[in-house]
Amino acid sequence: MPMSFEDFMAAFPAQEKQPSKHAPVSDDTFFIDTGDVNAQRLRAARTGVEWHNNVRDIVASIVSAGVSDEIIVALAPAITLDGYTVDQTIAELRPMIRGARQKGFGEIGNTEAPAESTPIPKILTLIDDIELTDPKYLIDGLIEEQSLIGLIGPSGSGKTFVALDMALCLATGTNYHGSKASKGLVVISAGEGHKGIPRRVKAWRAHHGKERDRIPVALTNRAADLFDPASLNAFCAEVDKLIQAFGTPKLMIIDTVARHMGGKDENNAKDMGELVKAADRLKQIYQCAIMLVHHTGHSNQDRARGSTAFKGALDTEILVKPKGEHDLIISCEKQKDGPEFDPMQFVKVSVEPAVVLQQVEISRRKTKLSDGEQLAMDTFYEATKGNVASAGLHITEWRPLFNERHTGDNQKSKNTAFSRARSSLTQKGLLKCSDDVYSLGDKAT
Repeated sequence: MPMSFEDFMAAFPAQEKQPSKHAPVSDDTFFIDTGDVNAQRLRAARTGVEWHNNVRDIVASIVSAGVSDEIIVALAPAITLDGYTVDQTIAELRPMIRGARQKGFGEIGNTEAPAESTPIPKILTLIDDIELTDPKYLIDGLIEEQSLIGLIGPSGSGKTFVALDMALCLATGTNYHGSKASKGLVVISAGEGHKGIPRRVKAWRAHHGKERDRIPVALTNRAADLFDPASLNAFCAEVDKLIQAFGTPKLMIIDTVARHMGGKDENNAKDMGELVKAADRLKQIYQCAIMLVHHTGHSNQDRARGSTAFKGALDTEILVKPKGEHDLIISCEKQKDGPEFDPMQFVKVSVEPAVVLQQVEISRRKTKLSDGEQLAMDTFYEATKGNVASAGLHITEWRPLFNERHTGDNQKSKNTAFSRARSSLTQKGLLKCSDDVYSLGDKAT
């Protein structure tokens, strides 16, 4: 909600009454009797007079007074000039805030007052004055706006596939497998896979018919240094430029935690707390959700590796687990404010030049297969190269590969074994058939 002029002026202490050094001295419009020089600067900026200089001086003044970034950014609607968007104004404010903090405090997001005598912003509100609102979701029922999300799973489970699928749905406003997704900029700090990710994006575009759409997803060429103030400032400066073109980010993805620890120990609660603090700082600056992609433990693949401080800090935790050779399941391990979402199962579908995720009905139990049935399923996947989309596989493309691998004494025995295997797989619901074209059934794993 935009902050009113009066609310904003109440957020920091009054200064001596004097005109803004950037306002024209001859114009009485800017000598309003408010008792506060910042009020004069603010009114000048709102009318377009020396906008940048006046806003810069206001920001420097209120940063020194200990006002939080959130309150400062909330001023944006009140000082957005005609012809500009609020996002463009915010993109101008953030470098001013960082510059002021560097001079007075040394770190982004540090809102401690420089002296004990400086008033600290109000933090208490009567419980009856707090408005109750339902959670607001980036992806309906899965992840909330402005939340800290942990996406965890063992190595090779498909964590990055899941994170990228969510990112691309958000960036394009495409429903995430039936759930509505907000549309906006996504920023990915990748510690690895910089060449592989663009290939996956190309495959996703082809699968979803988005080849011609411009997708606002920005990818780093190395892991961002979240612990060095100068490096973090440089990273944020690049994000600010993106905001001018695409608006404020909806989501930032840190992939993986291990690659972003900067030599710190993920088993140490203090070091893990520093990472969470850095993530919270980005969340505060950009008012967006942050997703931390992290490995599960070697001995326990149902919990995040390292200190339990990680899970304790999360609003949402999503577990990714492989199922068979081609599937994965995501499940909700923690949802702080809303109900946990139901598990979802995906199969990796081959789409040039990579693979994409296609949702399938979740497997309830493992169906035991005979040797012949297992060979039939193996050769089915092999013949389709994992591409088990709705087009399916014709029997004439499948039978030769099965017969080649089967150990029968003659062609008749091989054909008989193939006929029995595909018939039983269909009866068990693992495959379905239409006019000799086979595709995955409801119970396929």
